Amino acid sequence: MKILVGGMNHESNTFNPIITTEDDFLTFRGDEILERGLNPGYSLTGIIKRLREEGAEIVPTVLCRAVPNGPVSASFYKKIKDDILTRAREALSKGEIHGICLALHGSMKVEGLGNAEEDLCLALREVLAQIPMTLALDMHASITPGLVETADGIVGYKTAPHTDSAETGYRAADMLIRALKTGLPLKTYYEKIPMLIAGEKSETDAEPMVSLIKACITAESEPSILSASLFMGFPWADDEHNGVAVLLTCLDDGRAPERAEELTKEIAASVWERRRDFKFRAEHYGTKAALEAAYSYAEAGEKPIFISDSGDNPTAGSTGDSTDLLEAIISTMDRLDKLPTPFLYSGFFDAPAVACCIKAGEGAGLSITIGGNWDTINGKKIPLKVRVKKIVRDYGPYKSDLALIMHRNLLIVITSKHIGFGDPALLPSLGINPEDHCLIAVKLGYLEPCFRKIARRAILATTKGYSNEIIESIPYKKVKRPVFPLDEDA
Repeated sequence: MKILVGGMNHESNTFNPIITTEDDFLTFRGDEILERGLNPGYSLTGIIKRLREEGAEIVPTVLCRAVPNGPVSASFYKKIKDDILTRAREALSKGEIHGICLALHGSMKVEGLGNAEEDLCLALREVLAQIPMTLALDMHASITPGLVETADGIVGYKTAPHTDSAETGYRAADMLIRALKTGLPLKTYYEKIPMLIAGEKSETDAEPMVSLIKACITAESEPSILSASLFMGFPWADDEHNGVAVLLTCLDDGRAPERAEELTKEIAASVWERRRDFKFRAEHYGTKAALEAAYSYAEAGEKPIFISDSGDNPTAGSTGDSTDLLEAIISTMDRLDKLPTPFLYSGFFDAPAVACCIKAGEGAGLSITIGGNWDTINGKKIPLKVRVKKIVRDYGPYKSDLALIMHRNLLIVITSKHIGFGDPALLPSLGINPEDHCLIAVKLGYLEPCFRKIARRAILATTKGYSNEIIESIPYKKVKRPVFPLDEDA
């Protein structure tokens, strides 16, 4: 059994003006995937685990991943696509390939092209036409009809925050193996729902997602139903295919398809019936009200209090340099200065500011500006007099420089690269224990598990930025209308 594998993962925010280039990606080619690319948080890791259990011959092509950001460079995408196709042709020249299993996102957009996943799968079909293809996708994939027609089996994450990536890859490989061993074809049913849902309204440990995911799991317990997935779409991509979708994949044994189609419609109907039940789990307010609530809790002695700067969340593809919340904080400096511990803000993507701090060195005092380099609508260049507390070079897999700076009683993390602020190792690398701070602002939506487990309170601030949680106010131009909640009569 010879299986071709590869991965391409990027969540592209089409409102973000940054073009995501090769420098923003981690890329592993060929055997590098098997040697250095087996991260436990990658769905391709689960694919490879299941194929190894089966004793399959694995043909690794390319794995590339980047932090969510603006659309992907057309030249870089072409380079990756051509590399995958070249490796597929070379493998085919050496003998028959029996299947394809890919780890994709589902909401990767390429400048001038649009949906990358459908384009890649169609191109692979031209090389490997008559063999089964299965996909592991992110829960926030925007499913296109062409993708469903091209792939035989599709399975998506069932958790948000996403903690089952590898398990999802394992299931995608298992579907492929079952199809090959039984000789039965895979068939996928698809029901699109005219809805857009902000990610922070669809955490899977809260209703209605608890019940809807349970319905998917129950469907998977039926004979021949191999996967049942609820895809939430990605609301910060202005795309004609955006929206919620339910997909079920079954083994076509002559009986299963009728039941799979029935279950697809049943689950989709349940999602639609509960469309008004999708709500923010966390306490939530506008920017100034969220800050006021946080101060009140901290002044009453509670700690740590987290504020999510949700409108500028890099892990939802925003720029990471909107200053809406920072401006509100600066307007309250007299109150902030009276806090018993520094107000911690993690953080800002601002390469020029980091470069200035590195040049000045730890302990130096200097004047810099923060923010407004990319998001010039919701961000401004805010001048601050700061002291450099700590410098870290080449942090993490993306080799970002970090600077920790102090402005009065405000402690700010700034980064030289567009990375996420939910990384549990980021603050410790700067010598920070978040539990020591009474107030912490993070550019996130829902809190990642590392913060949620220590938060005394979590407040979601519906701040301004390119991951604006109030999706009714987003100026969509391509999304098909009517769609709920933009159109009440959808």
